[in-house]
Amino acid sequence: MLHQQTLAVTRPAPAPAPGAGLAEARLRAAALGQLLHDLREAVEEDPATTHGYLDALESMLGLEAAGPQDDRFLPLMRDGTDGVRRGTLAPWQIRRVIAHAEAHLASAIAVEELAGIAGLSTGHFSRAFKASTGETPHGFLIRLRLRRAQERMLAGDEPLGEVAAACGFTDQAHMTRLFRRHVGDTPFLWRRRHAEG
Repeated sequence: MLHQQTLAVTRPAPAPAPGAGLAEARLRAAALGQLLHDLREAVEEDPATTHGYLDALESMLGLEAAGPQDDRFLPLMRDGTDGVRRGTLAPWQIRRVIAHAEAHLASAIAVEELAGIAGLSTGHFSRAFKASTGETPHGFLIRLRLRRAQERMLAGDEPLGEVAAACGFTDQAHMTRLFRRHVGDTPFLWRRRHAEG
């Protein structure tokens, strides 16, 4: 289709280095203008095809989905995950899955549910998710629950049992076992060390 061909042509090059010539800046502005034009047409003709254009626009503008990283907490994603490759999820799919998981973290979240959010079969989603993030959907949910527990523990003096329930763990012992395995400390000791610091 015309939109897919245009998208491939207008994929951005890396941002020009500081002090780069005016010609490079003009070429970049022209590419950005063409991408915005193509996106506007795609929105009017077939809104479902616009995700690729939005991903390219984010890349061109150098936008990051995640904010600054606080090294007290587990990272949202594992290290070593790089850009879009064949067999991986698109950035919009990852963002939707993360947003859904964060919004429903206190309840059970099935892989089938996440696959539906991404618009894929469960098997395809699981393979693409692991290729994209370096871990299984279940492993990612554990990481997300532990990170949320860390944030809640530092936000106040909420009892650990309540933190565990609010983050979707079966009970405090379940949270403690996973916390020790992934963080290297018990929730009680971790909270005490980081609350003082």
